[in-house]
Amino acid sequence: MATRLFSDAHLEQLRSFPDIDRDQLIRFFTLTPADVAFIDPGRGRGPGDRLGLAVQLCTLPWLGFVPDEVTAAPAAAVRRLAERLRVDPGVLAGYGRRGQTRTDHLRLVAGYLGWHQAPPGTVRDKELRQFLVDRAMEHDSPALLFNLAAGYLIAAKVIRPGLVTLMELIGWARAAATSLTHPEGRAPAHPAAHIGSGPAADGRCRTGPDPAGLAERAHHRGDRGRGEHDR
Repeated sequence: MATRLFSDAHLEQLRSFPDIDRDQLIRFFTLTPADVAFIDPGRGRGPGDRLGLAVQLCTLPWLGFVPDEVTAAPAAAVRRLAERLRVDPGVLAGYGRRGQTRTDHLRLVAGYLGWHQAPPGTVRDKELRQFLVDRAMEHDSPALLFNLAAGYLIAAKVIRPGLVTLMELIGWARAAATSLTHPEGRAPAHPAAHIGSGPAADGRCRTGPDPAGLAERAHHRGDRGRGEHDR
């Protein structure tokens, strides 16, 4: 299995909230007036849903995805958001008992912040595949490729796919890179990938945005992915 590239303990870390430092706390878990309006109780949300929505809103730009256990968010981050929203941090314990609530809130957050999914066969999916093949030509470490992919996705504002999906993409990209560096081999087929030179179907370059440049610009200005009117 593709997930065997990492130990069970490492996989659990990749699925969960990491520790947070002070800089990250301030950068990602500071709500603007526009954010508070987005979470506003006038939309019929109780304190637990408001706080859970706020956690998702701040977590997506931080990690590039939102862990399933939203209630396991770092305590310092939860307290900071709860103070801003004037709710008890303890109300988060009851958040997301309906899985659909978490899913609906993530969709709302993605729309508000301008993030997207990358379904198989789409331009964003092809750009991710091309990025992985290009990086795999330079590095063969699965861990490094995973970290590079995670950074690329955040810079491109694409929600990180599930772990199994991303691991399979990394495995496929490593095999494709090997076949490209050894012409006698055959490139691995993938039903939703057609990597090659030339433009994508809509005329855009398949290589996608430069993750290093985008990430550096975003972090220097403290941008969490909002539109110009929200800054």
